[in-house]
Amino acid sequence: MDYHSLLARLGEGSAHPGGFQATKELIGQIHFPRGTKVLEVGCGTGRTACYLASLGCSVTAIDRNEKMIQKAAYRAKISELPVRILQADAASMPFADETFDAVFTESVTAFTKGSSAISEYWRVLKPKGVLYDRELAFAVKLTTVQKKKLQSFYGLHHLRTVPEWLKLMSKSKFNKHSASPFLQMKQLAGDDDPLRVIDHELFTKPDVIAMMMTNERLLSNFSNVMGSVVITAWKG
Repeated sequence: MDYHSLLARLGEGSAHPGGFQATKELIGQIHFPRGTKVLEVGCGTGRTACYLASLGCSVTAIDRNEKMIQKAAYRAKISELPVRILQADAASMPFADETFDAVFTESVTAFTKGSSAISEYWRVLKPKGVLYDRELAFAVKLTTVQKKKLQSFYGLHHLRTVPEWLKLMSKSKFNKHSASPFLQMKQLAGDDDPLRVIDHELFTKPDVIAMMMTNERLLSNFSNVMGSVVITAWKG
């Protein structure tokens, strides 16, 4: 079992830095008009997609993990919200060019190779469409040893500082982009998700418990340099 499969079976709906509270704050700052066609990339268990739909957005959500998609579909059904949910990869999305008004994604691009996902975000956005991307970022450049530790456990492809994220965006087709200040990862308060579906048998498996402990240890060891950045990019 890899990290993403573990998250799926745990029913984790907001594993990105800042959790769901940070998601709601960002969406509150954006103020999507009702009817905005939003694509959420890497929807996980559908928590953000359903929240966007509850605000009146027309939401399409994708994730490459089948278990995540199943739980997202369950959440949307129970919530009676019209979210279109598909299994698809950020680097190769099954949508026509210029389909969406906005792309919203959190802690997804860091797990994709090169600029493949960024190119897809640009392709599926309508002219004047906007990308909102909260990504894992680091306060300093990591050593090779540090990178290997994080890459081997999480499957990350990008371990970038804010300037390094901006450099990557500058090579894309987006005509304008900006980044928020680096926000250091902080300890989250209890997060109640009443529609979370957990596969409880996981807690009987020693290898899974060991993975959870490794995750906690890595987060603790890198807490001083690990955080997030919100990248906003506009398509002309």
